Amino acid sequence: MGSLSTAQSRATRTAALIATEDEAVTVAGSLAGVFALPAAMAADAIETRLDLLSRSGLFGISVPTEQGGIDVSNTVLAEVCAIASGQSETLGRILAGHFVGVEHVRSQGSDSQRSTVFSAILAGARLARAFAGETNILAFLPSGLGWRLSGTALSTPHARHADWLLVPVRQDMKTAGLLLSAHGEALRYPGENQVLFEDVLVDGDALLHPIGEAGAHAVPRALDLLLQAACRLGAARHALHAFWDDPACHPGTAGGLSARLAAAGAMLAEAGRAIDGAQIGLADQHRTNAFLAAVDALAAAEDAEVSIRQAAGNESRSAPHLAGILEESGTLRLAEHRRQPHEET
Repeated sequence: MGSLSTAQSRATRTAALIATEDEAVTVAGSLAGVFALPAAMAADAIETRLDLLSRSGLFGISVPTEQGGIDVSNTVLAEVCAIASGQSETLGRILAGHFVGVEHVRSQGSDSQRSTVFSAILAGARLARAFAGETNILAFLPSGLGWRLSGTALSTPHARHADWLLVPVRQDMKTAGLLLSAHGEALRYPGENQVLFEDVLVDGDALLHPIGEAGAHAVPRALDLLLQAACRLGAARHALHAFWDDPACHPGTAGGLSARLAAAGAMLAEAGRAIDGAQIGLADQHRTNAFLAAVDALAAAEDAEVSIRQAAGNESRSAPHLAGILEESGTLRLAEHRRQPHEET
């Protein structure tokens, strides 16, 4: 059954308590160094590192204060992901997926769901995310008092070792999220970042509140874009440091790339503050502003990383979905512009 309670069948873990934002950044740096070390791909080596991550307390830093967390700012969340990605892309993606999952529960979960999930996260539980692409459509159909879920999706790294899996579905023409146990009997993991749902029976406890079209620019999506940008920023920092080590590195080129990277970092910080405002603001404009700021940050971070890799002669890694996101943000900006009366000159 796809209920929240099944995720708690694993042995209870005791996680450290991270008390400050500075401590969160320090822990992220230490864990990034561990994940960057060469290791055998044996399951026990992976599980050992993931267990260390769970016990570090880092998963709980975005839990709201009323639920026992310290609710760090989104700028700090971005910096944590950037630091992690600077040494381990896998760690950065694990953390980003988890933090966005936490925000989905915070924004769309019921009181009972938030209480259950957040208490488990503070003890070391992790959320992973599934992504259904155009060719991997998930079938989510009514079945008695619940639903059945079938299909194949991509996932954040090492989802099989997570506690819950956040799955996007369509219900009544609206987007909703399912929070399923990552260890359900009807779940399979056929590939490194794949998950197969074999006619999973889902009950109402697993369904987060659906969001309509007005929620297209809701806080979880803005945070997702921000943390994508943070992972790109971390990779760009790493690439720039490697470029500096090249004796042929020209000072002018190094200065220009450094400035571009600094500008991207400033845009990430601004986007983090905008998302902070959207989490407490009631107006739709707060959420729209957060989405637009996050898009700007992602575009700037990708531009910085691609420029650095091109200058260093490395293959660039351009995000294929960025064009669609930029088109969406451009549509919003044009609509806002055309609503404003033009001043006569």
